[in-house]
Amino acid sequence: MKNKLVGRLVVLFIGVVSCYGQEKDLTSQITLSQEANVFQLKQKTETVLLERKPFSIKFFNKKYNSDKSLFYSMQVAVLANPADTLILTSEKKIDKIPYFEPGTGMAPGYSNMYDTIFITNEGHNYVTYENESDKRANLISEKDGILELDWKIIAANYKEKDVPFDLLKLNTLYFVFLNDRNLNGKIDKEELKIVIAKFK
Repeated sequence: MKNKLVGRLVVLFIGVVSCYGQEKDLTSQITLSQEANVFQLKQKTETVLLERKPFSIKFFNKKYNSDKSLFYSMQVAVLANPADTLILTSEKKIDKIPYFEPGTGMAPGYSNMYDTIFITNEGHNYVTYENESDKRANLISEKDGILELDWKIIAANYKEKDVPFDLLKLNTLYFVFLNDRNLNGKIDKEELKIVIAKFK
């Protein structure tokens, strides 16, 4: 009887750990897609090679809830200078990072979607999903409170001008993905990814 009880407890423990690990893995997964090319961004820093064309970014997050002050979002800074990433350190407070400070979230376009990325070290793209009327990315699926979202990007805004990618005069962009999953206001392990995007 005792052995059966111990066995059940072990199975229960493994199940809980597996579920926790699955949620942890999901909310740290980011996929960048451009036509037939799909990049699974698994490392803290990665380099991808892109055509000068539109692309999309898929990621997982919880639902933004303004009524309950649950501000779940994917904050994305797009930088032209790699030196601007040197201030990013583990445990750093998010409001001490110039392009993630409160009030630096850039306003979305006319459709309330971020179809144009802002390239600046003074602000960031604040990608959220609250409902179908209030969203900055498209909902693909939802399971156990975790949303799979798709953010389609067709152009860039650089030096306050909208520019299609084929006319953008930058060869490399530095994407900083920050997902403050526990809303504690600091960079924790696996909440930050840097993607170096090189254009052909």
